[in-house]
Amino acid sequence: MRTHLQGAAVAAVSFSLLSFSDFAGADSDELVVTATRVAQPISDVIGAVSVITRRDIERRGAQSVQDLLRGETGLTVTNAGGLGKLSYVFMRGADAEQILVLVDGVRVGSVTSGTTPFEYLPVDQIERIEIIRGPRSSLYGSDAIGGVIQIFTRKSNAPSFSVGAGSHETYTASASFGLANDTTWLTASGNRIASEGYNSCAGAPFPPGGGCFTDEPDRDGYENTSGTLRIGHRWRAGEVEATALYATGTNEYDGTFANETDFVERVATLRARFDVSERWSLSLHAGESADHQDNFLNDPVGGKTRVSIFDTTRRHASLQSDVLFAGLHTVSVGVDYLDDRIVSDTAFEATSRDNVGLFAQYQGAFGAHRLLASARHDDNEQYGRYETGSLGWKWLLDERWAVSASWGKAFGAPTFNDLYFPGFSNPDLRPESSHSYEIGLTWRALPVAIALTAFQRNIDDLIVYDAAIAAPNNLNRARIRGLEGDVDATLGAWHLSFGVTALDPRNRTPGADFDNYLPRRPRTSGHFEIGRSFGRFDGRVRVNAEGARYDDVGNTVRLGSFAVVDLVLDYELTPSWTLQGRIANALDRDYHTVHLYNQDARNVFVALRYQPR
Repeated sequence: MRTHLQGAAVAAVSFSLLSFSDFAGADSDELVVTATRVAQPISDVIGAVSVITRRDIERRGAQSVQDLLRGETGLTVTNAGGLGKLSYVFMRGADAEQILVLVDGVRVGSVTSGTTPFEYLPVDQIERIEIIRGPRSSLYGSDAIGGVIQIFTRKSNAPSFSVGAGSHETYTASASFGLANDTTWLTASGNRIASEGYNSCAGAPFPPGGGCFTDEPDRDGYENTSGTLRIGHRWRAGEVEATALYATGTNEYDGTFANETDFVERVATLRARFDVSERWSLSLHAGESADHQDNFLNDPVGGKTRVSIFDTTRRHASLQSDVLFAGLHTVSVGVDYLDDRIVSDTAFEATSRDNVGLFAQYQGAFGAHRLLASARHDDNEQYGRYETGSLGWKWLLDERWAVSASWGKAFGAPTFNDLYFPGFSNPDLRPESSHSYEIGLTWRALPVAIALTAFQRNIDDLIVYDAAIAAPNNLNRARIRGLEGDVDATLGAWHLSFGVTALDPRNRTPGADFDNYLPRRPRTSGHFEIGRSFGRFDGRVRVNAEGARYDDVGNTVRLGSFAVVDLVLDYELTPSWTLQGRIANALDRDYHTVHLYNQDARNVFVALRYQPR
């Protein structure tokens, strides 16, 4: 069951940094670790939280991470033509560069562009996703203006297997196994997905141009082979765990300068927790993520020319101390080290930079009131020092009702492209900065949970191209206001989930575009899902809907509203074998999330899954 709740931070919780102890051994549906870097029940988090579990992933039959995230409250996704194609995630109107993405606690994404290639992350290798909506720079540093998305890789103590096939000659196969006893565990899994795809871009050559500025009416295929490994050991005074994710493949698309990419996504982590005493623990975390992309241009007669290589690496290390006082107050302090590096045939003016961050957090309980305060100081080799902070408060009115309020200051560092790309960069850029405010109201009486949130974010020093200097500059400002609502209910054999976001994303930069809507942000979005189990059948209907938006800063190119209906039906052949059928875009809706880039028409997929219970 997917849970959408808001709450406040409470101090009497676990001590571990991104507590893999709780993740590995406890009921992962009930705990989140991303909101405060300390494990806590979802209902105790100040701010809006969504959790997508492995069960949710299987029940939806999603073939990609972008498909899985689409429709989640506060999130919208743009996609340039199907599986493997460029996908951007927006959170409460914050763009892709303003969302921090972690895999098992490690920052991922391209150092050059500053975005995360969600399209290359294998959905079958994911155990769960935690989505924290709202600023978290005071804990994580740069890029958490809109919030944080943390992906946890597969964990399974039992063998599983699945195969599937569907439209566009799409095929998948996956397998996993695990070994575990009271103190030691090992999990390994692998997956292969391949699709011939469809024509990703309805463009035209330049001039007159449009879409991808080329006319390539072909099928744009995608293939991805991936695997994960998790191994750990627990003893009386702590535990240690290592994880690894590896994905490699090829993506075809339409483009003037390149139309094929060979990619490798790699994440490795090592984490350890030591319980110094009953009230004090230390956590160590080290990891590395890599984004490697070779870009090619294929001509109509079969020639293939390499046009660029971007190989970026992010190395991370952190130490965190958590101390519990008087049973109701927790103080966490820590230090983070981040090193970004580039290897490319593009002659960047600089190819590395490092960052040291110091942070502190307090969580406390005073009767019916909960308090949260955090602060962070970052010292970056390129742009210097930056301070952020946050405050949160929750009042438990009774056993069901709670109100909360929070404030946060966040920032987004300029990317390597902004700073160092030859002939198109500005090494004097400052970080983008934001101030966010949020109030929330929750009602919880299981099996029903309801949450309402109002928020505003003001962003300054947005980095855009400045024609006066022919380079990026800190020129723009934006103001984003919004309302969110969530309902989750399980009533007997029925399950209901509803989420909606109303957004007012405005450009506040003086000039011709003042008060225009920010591009590619629909003003309304959300989902509605209803499901029921009956005998051996389990059926679901999910509707993802988005209102109209503009595709350009000048608000001249309008993309219409749409609602996409997905139908999923599971049939339990035996307690361990399940047959699943999915009809995506069942009403065959013609829609676009990026101007002139095609989205899939009605498509079907059938999968057979083995998972002992």
